[in-house]
Amino acid sequence: MEAPMLHHISFPASDPYRVARVLAELTNGQYFEFPITPGAYMVNFGDDHGSALEIIPADRVWIPGADEVDVGTEETALRCSGFHVAISVSVSREHIEEVGVREGWLVRACDRGPFQLIELWVENRFMIEMLTREMTPAYLSFMKPETYGAWLHEMQGSDVALHAHG
Repeated sequence: MEAPMLHHISFPASDPYRVARVLAELTNGQYFEFPITPGAYMVNFGDDHGSALEIIPADRVWIPGADEVDVGTEETALRCSGFHVAISVSVSREHIEEVGVREGWLVRACDRGPFQLIELWVENRFMIEMLTREMTPAYLSFMKPETYGAWLHEMQGSDVALHAHG
């Protein structure tokens, strides 16, 4: 059995830009805007595992949107969280879905564009993004700093600064 792999963690901050800049410096990573919500940033480590930190504004939380994760404001904070994690797992999509249904938790397959994953909402409050063996290669390919930067440039239709430290 393959060991699970932690790919990224998301957390709130009062000043996401500053936090991203400092953490990129300390990890020799690169930081980018994270267009999930205004003011969010991502620190990409540039490793073979697609390791990253996602920093969202402190007044934002992850909520289960109509089709996939969305961002809510602090009014929903009592029910949901600004923290989530993405992991690779060795179990199948079907098994993840079966467990989610068994536990009464929201579970759904999502297409993020460059990659696919399964959202598992633990206790319908906290999101774990699960990547099966079949999903992991596309995620790893996308999470390379140059690939993410090119995608962000295309999404925004403007120049995107690649902020490298080290």
